[in-house]
Amino acid sequence: MSLFAIIQGTPTWVWLLLAFLVYRGVKALQTQTTPLSKLAIIPLIFAGMGVAHLISAPLAGVAAVAAWAIALGVGFVGGVFNASRTRYIVDPIALTVMSPGSVVPLLLILATFATKFWLGIELATATNVAALATYVVIDAAVSGVVAGMFAGRFYTYWKAVHALRASWA
Repeated sequence: MSLFAIIQGTPTWVWLLLAFLVYRGVKALQTQTTPLSKLAIIPLIFAGMGVAHLISAPLAGVAAVAAWAIALGVGFVGGVFNASRTRYIVDPIALTVMSPGSVVPLLLILATFATKFWLGIELATATNVAALATYVVIDAAVSGVVAGMFAGRFYTYWKAVHALRASWA
């Protein structure tokens, strides 16, 4: 299958999703103040999509579930590590986080999109059941890492907000 055929055969909603994700990634390059509740949305969406895929994919078995769970944990640790190394300010009264601009979300978004796009092509064109099962496991691992990264970041901010609130009590 040619690159042109792949691009032409890709549904419009995929390109709209890419445009939205790039927009969000570019926006993350700037310092921004975000409500803590809004920061919880992305990890929930990624985790929900990962679980939905595990439930709906016919070849998603124990290996895919294990890959997702392990990758979620690895991503979570990575998200905590990355967020802990940045300078952010929490407002425990307004429940907001002011975070500096970072290229990390944009790179994570682009890498995830590219990987998921490639996996989508492979899953749509592979005819070997063993290859399909492998792609399902890789897809689960990618979903887990991404959900974990955003969850770890959220947890770091949530913990800082609640620690500051507790110190005032």
